[in-house]
Amino acid sequence: MAKILAVYGTAHGQTKAIVERLGKALGWFGHEVSIWQGDHLPFDYSLEEFDAFVLAGSVHFGRHQHYLRGFARRHATRLNHAPSAFVSVCGALAGSWPKGENEARKYLERFIAETGWAPSASRSMAGAIKYTCYRWPVRMIIRAVSARTGRPTDTSRDWDFTDWEGVDRFGAELADRFAGSIAGLEAPPRL
Repeated sequence: MAKILAVYGTAHGQTKAIVERLGKALGWFGHEVSIWQGDHLPFDYSLEEFDAFVLAGSVHFGRHQHYLRGFARRHATRLNHAPSAFVSVCGALAGSWPKGENEARKYLERFIAETGWAPSASRSMAGAIKYTCYRWPVRMIIRAVSARTGRPTDTSRDWDFTDWEGVDRFGAELADRFAGSIAGLEAPPRL
């Protein structure tokens, strides 16, 4: 089975939880998964020992984490020559805002365009609104955006919108995709 590196960017932990859940799902199918937060990877970390890659980042004020974009840019050639997936965790998918799916797709496509990486699979997923983690000004901005987009505005608690069964299904899909891609290669391409 594949040796997979999962690199994520997170602000308040929801993307980390999603990546850990994906890692468990991939592990159920026999893959070996190493999970790292993108701004905690050693600078000289080598991608050569890995067969496949998952990158995941959360959208905050229209952008994914700069360190995740930098990682994808620096390693685009390697990522483009291996099975890979990108998960964009986006609050636009939560609530009843009719433009939510289009906004989420726009953020995902912008990340891919800015990095030069063409993942073999990508998915936008709803994250969480963690009002209790935000400083007061950010809490009020998020509350105002939430009111406009049909999301909860009760700032006394956090709101989890992630479809955890959907995360498991995507993990199973990736497990199958990665196993098939790796099996079709004599040896993983090394650049």
